[in-house]
Amino acid sequence: MNKPYASPSAADGEADLVALLGSRICHDLVSPVGAIANGVELLEMVHGASEEVQLIQGAVASATARIKFFRLAFGAGAAAQVIPAREVIGILDAMYAQTRTALYWTDDQDRPRPELRLALLAVLCVETATPWGGRVEVGRTGAAWTIHAEADRLRVDERLWASLADPAPRPDLRGSEVQFGLLARDARRLRRPVSVTADETRLSLVI
Repeated sequence: MNKPYASPSAADGEADLVALLGSRICHDLVSPVGAIANGVELLEMVHGASEEVQLIQGAVASATARIKFFRLAFGAGAAAQVIPAREVIGILDAMYAQTRTALYWTDDQDRPRPELRLALLAVLCVETATPWGGRVEVGRTGAAWTIHAEADRLRVDERLWASLADPAPRPDLRGSEVQFGLLARDARRLRRPVSVTADETRLSLVI
């Protein structure tokens, strides 16, 4: 599906405020989550690595990784900033370690933040289609990101996936679906066509 490019409008100023809000939320969450991590380390020193402590450690590691992920996907950042591939891989490994989804990031190149943001928003979109787990692979073909998902069963909301080709943002997006609106907006800004194919067990997104 190819989308016409929409020139930046007055709404872009509001979108930048959204990014700043994302950065603020992530910033405010880092300290309390870090404090919990320190407390868990103290518990481990006193009581050893019990099953309960290990469970909390895993949850804290996942929460920390997701905050870092959200900062890259939703937060404000300089367009010239380059994010190392090893940093992205580390975040994703920790984020999905205790889930039923196996995510493989096969791109080994460091990417500018706006380019990386496309892929991360796409990952969040794919999450909505894999609520029961599955296998997700994120790679690069030429100048485009390719995201492939496979599972015994997918949940594909055609309304959401069709919105990626809509030049006008959907007014009925819920908070859990904001990544679709942001991905469509960023794709227009970067003049990137979006292609989506899906059936009951496989979904592919090229952007």
